[in-house]
Amino acid sequence: MSLHNNQNFAEIIGKKAFLALHEYIQRENCKGYEFDDFLASKLMMFVTFRHLLFQRIFIQVGKRFPLNIRPLIGVPKLESSKARGFFATAYLKMYLYEGESIWLDFAKENLEWLMENHSIGFEGISWGNAFDFASRGGVFPKGLPTVVWTAHIAKAFDLAYHITKKPIYRQIVGKAACFVYKSLDRYQDGNGICLAYAPGLMNLVHNSNFLAAATLLRGWKYSHESNYLEISKRSYEWSLSGMNEDGSWYYGVGPKYFWIDNFHTAYNIDCIIEAYELLGENIVPFAKIDKAWNYWIEHFFEPDGTPWYYHNSKYPLDVQCAAQAIETLIKLSKYYPDAINLAEKILLWTLRNMRKSNGSFSFQRGRFFRNSLESIHWGQSTMLSSIAAYLYCSKCADGVIS
Repeated sequence: MSLHNNQNFAEIIGKKAFLALHEYIQRENCKGYEFDDFLASKLMMFVTFRHLLFQRIFIQVGKRFPLNIRPLIGVPKLESSKARGFFATAYLKMYLYEGESIWLDFAKENLEWLMENHSIGFEGISWGNAFDFASRGGVFPKGLPTVVWTAHIAKAFDLAYHITKKPIYRQIVGKAACFVYKSLDRYQDGNGICLAYAPGLMNLVHNSNFLAAATLLRGWKYSHESNYLEISKRSYEWSLSGMNEDGSWYYGVGPKYFWIDNFHTAYNIDCIIEAYELLGENIVPFAKIDKAWNYWIEHFFEPDGTPWYYHNSKYPLDVQCAAQAIETLIKLSKYYPDAINLAEKILLWTLRNMRKSNGSFSFQRGRFFRNSLESIHWGQSTMLSSIAAYLYCSKCADGVIS
């Protein structure tokens, strides 16, 4: 089969998959479970005695248990702010692909929900989880905004402004930058600045620092606020200095963060590309992008597009690794023509191996079992966005909006 025909094939089945997933999401009223939502259960909160170790254990049980017992323990299907952000991005890119106003209407609906359902008590605007969460980084109470959630959502508003030119969307981008600048603690050393993961939680994590820095850059793009630019540059310096010699990044600083995974590496690459495209070599030397690209494609993908989770371990096969890889490869295709071929392979692999008969996508596959949880953010929203990104790219590969 020629490459041209393969592109047509991927586009045809990609569009069918997008429509089926869209219909699934509408049937579920944009609500769903998440792999880390066990603490949304009052029963789970009671039996853990609100102890961090017990909470982390139960979240891992929820993540790894192959059967969905959430209805039995009282975990409700919830709205997800991050899912809404990815839904908005998906519909905006579908609008660019098809030009049909219905997709713009769906995007606006999600953006309006986000403007009405943000975290309160913090400067600017920000978003967090609809349930308590516990990890190695500490306890994240329901509603506590994280820079990861906020950065991805702000990016959706930035795209919405690019398409519609509505001032309110640009204002939201600025407010998200205000949150990063005023509400997040900063760690500083000789390499630069690391911005906190969430208010009051100073974790030295590269992907969240990059995402915070990228959010400041977007705010600076419209406001020309010099403080945003200065902190962003120092934050990029800090995490660029944390790149390993081979082009990889550990998740963060310290033994508890010494792992290298696929989708967080992709987040990092997204952010350095965005900075390079705004300010060029003054903020990110292209040699850093090239080094990260080479490491990523050499360590995380098989020839048929199978995405590995860790740099040294294939399993678990994870829908988020696939979805984020497609998005990042499309951005990289401006600089590396082979990137789009790999994106197609990953899309086709994901449709063959992770898609369910109802149009949704399974959370993970292990070596001996499948976890078929239909996670609303982790699987459904990210796949809706990545499929739309691929379709849009297939239409106008020379002018893709990052």
